[in-house]
Amino acid sequence: MTRIRVGLIGLGEVAQLIHLPVLHRLHDLFEVTALCDVSPSVLAKVAARWNVDRLYSSLNAMVDDDGVDAVFILSPDQHHFEHATTALEGGKHVFIEKPACLTRTDVEQLERTARQAARVAMVGYMRRFAPAFLEAKRRLDKLEKLSYVRVQDQFCEGPWYFRQTSDVVYPNGDIPTDVATASKKLRHDMMMSVCGEAASPAHLLAYEYLTGVSSHSFSAMRDLLGSVPRSVTGAQMSPHGDQLTVTFDYGDYGVVYEYLIDDLARFDAGIDLYARRQRLRLRYATPYIRDLPMKLEIQESTDDSNTWTVLGPFHKDPFDAELEAFHASIVKGEENRTPPSDSLADFVIIEEIIANVKAVGSRA
Repeated sequence: MTRIRVGLIGLGEVAQLIHLPVLHRLHDLFEVTALCDVSPSVLAKVAARWNVDRLYSSLNAMVDDDGVDAVFILSPDQHHFEHATTALEGGKHVFIEKPACLTRTDVEQLERTARQAARVAMVGYMRRFAPAFLEAKRRLDKLEKLSYVRVQDQFCEGPWYFRQTSDVVYPNGDIPTDVATASKKLRHDMMMSVCGEAASPAHLLAYEYLTGVSSHSFSAMRDLLGSVPRSVTGAQMSPHGDQLTVTFDYGDYGVVYEYLIDDLARFDAGIDLYARRQRLRLRYATPYIRDLPMKLEIQESTDDSNTWTVLGPFHKDPFDAELEAFHASIVKGEENRTPPSDSLADFVIIEEIIANVKAVGSRA
């Protein structure tokens, strides 16, 4: 198989804890040949750890490197559009950590750019590549008519987990102040352009969680159920934006989604699909610890019995499966299941949720 030569831009937690270890494990498919980051200290230390000698402080310079076939966009969300566009226009394939961009307008333009460049652009929705998720898709056809679906993300942030298992390198104060300030302003301006001038800090935090966390769940929900919801029928947000409950109209049944981000040490993310006498229960593990197993639970009841079947544990890492699919899309021309165009549906949902939340607030 052809090895794809990879350059990474953005060497933060996701790069260090997830993508570099996975790319190293998939060494028959990928070779990390170049790294790029705005922090010289992080760039040097990560390069030494992974034995990479082609280092760049500029994405344009890395894109000009003929030894790079694909660029992994692992930079902060507000830079995804700029960085992915630069890489695509430079003739590189791109893997973009979710969210694809921070606004729907940018996702639409990114899709056009990928088509014009005739390169693969894959968005990192790894939950849809998990073996337990794919098994749930297969089993869904055997389920009776759906009556209710519950989707949830309840957890504390990643550092609680990886501080116990990993050593992450952080900038030592060497990112230029003007660069950091401009990046934060870009992020704020992008979110305000979607949330509106009347948006509160809670609305902006909710948008941050919706794009950075909930997009995983919305993408998986759409994939499992085979369509986007007809509408958002309600949304209720906590005063600070760290908890949100949403109801969706799927015609014959309703779907409830909730996120809760707090300091309680647990990771409870998954989907429950109900029929009158059946249930599929899928739970994801924290992505910050490699190779945690997943299971798919199936419950079936009759008038005189109640059975539980547990499939798994599935030990294949969803990130491995995702990057294997990225490789196959480039080398074999296999279907890219998560291009930027697929992400557009999530941004339509997110914008409708924000509109509902703001409407509720205006009536309160």
